[in-house]
Amino acid sequence: MKQQRTAGNVLTQEVAVTVREHTTASAYLIFDLLTNLPGHLQWGGAEASTLLSIDAPEGQASAGTEFISTAEDQICRIRNSSVVTEAVRPLRFEHVAESALVSKKNGTTADWILVHRYEIETDGNQSNVTYTCRLVRATGLPGLMAMFGIPVLRSIASVEWALASRAGLRRLIAAAETAVQDEPAPTTRKEQDDGKAND
Repeated sequence: MKQQRTAGNVLTQEVAVTVREHTTASAYLIFDLLTNLPGHLQWGGAEASTLLSIDAPEGQASAGTEFISTAEDQICRIRNSSVVTEAVRPLRFEHVAESALVSKKNGTTADWILVHRYEIETDGNQSNVTYTCRLVRATGLPGLMAMFGIPVLRSIASVEWALASRAGLRRLIAAAETAVQDEPAPTTRKEQDDGKAND
């Protein structure tokens, strides 16, 4: 992953948002969806912006896997250069993205460094998923994101970011639960015996 040239950091401190969701899908299925990077395009990606394209290796991503993606939200178009920094099945998946943003309104640009982290807890055959996104560096805060630079407005911006992040996480949950529904029902012992008898 090439390091972007940044003109400076406008943040006085990191900005972070955390959202959690319960799902009837297993922790293993959630993890496998996250690490199947090309597959994210089928359901829009699990983050606040909507995924538009992804160039990533086939197979299960592991620490050190690099990938390129583009995305957009209501404010910006985004190009991400990312690397997986942690992948522990089925518990944790994390990647760091160097993001180049272009404002849709006036074309202003900014470079961000974001850390995306998923922690998955098993709950019987189901699971709980916690997603945390940390903005650790920014050369600018386009559009409504400028509120993060104003202490009195930071909480409002955080609420909006959390809503968008929860929407992304719910796309992941929906994809996992659809995959569960599409799995063939397990055969009973009687069906197995009948099948052998018909062979």
